[in-house]
Amino acid sequence: MSRHATPVSRAQRQRLNLAVIAAGLAAAVVLALTFSGTLSVFTQAFLHGTNTVSTSTIRIAETTADGSPGACTTGSDGTASCTDPNLYGGESLRPGDSSTTQTIYFANTGTATPTGFRLTGGPCATSPASGSDLCNQLVVKMTWRGADVLPASTTPAYLAANAITLPNPPAANERIPLTVQVTLPQNATAPTSGVTLSQALTSTFSA
Repeated sequence: MSRHATPVSRAQRQRLNLAVIAAGLAAAVVLALTFSGTLSVFTQAFLHGTNTVSTSTIRIAETTADGSPGACTTGSDGTASCTDPNLYGGESLRPGDSSTTQTIYFANTGTATPTGFRLTGGPCATSPASGSDLCNQLVVKMTWRGADVLPASTTPAYLAANAITLPNPPAANERIPLTVQVTLPQNATAPTSGVTLSQALTSTFSA
């Protein structure tokens, strides 16, 4: 038996060619998307080559009125131990007397203004110890930028228990006086007679 090829019309051939072309294009698009998505993971790069940060420093010096360094020695930790002046005056007071006003100057020799200025008092000690009531009777007055910065009738005992925040630390190139004066009230009691009081005061500036 002989076989005869089935004739294909021209229209059928055109439809067949279009189908083959369409299939080829679809495969090419899928392949392109596949490679594009894969390659982008390996070829996209964002380089930030120089990234830096620095920390600020504050530079506060305690000086005399003319800007000369005070009698303080500063350690590597930024803490200065000051022996002069005696902020409580070192005088012998009778009831109703006030000490000579003591003045120190804080000069900002840096370029940044501190964000905080705090005063703290150490333990109040008396000699003899039986006169410790003086810690609750002596009145401490302090002025900063021309204004009183301590609560009324502040005593050494109060300063030993409470930190005082002072406003407006010195800005760059400013030198501001801080004054201290103590008063023995007129109604001071007898146990405070013949007593020597001592207390450390620390001024802390923070960046």
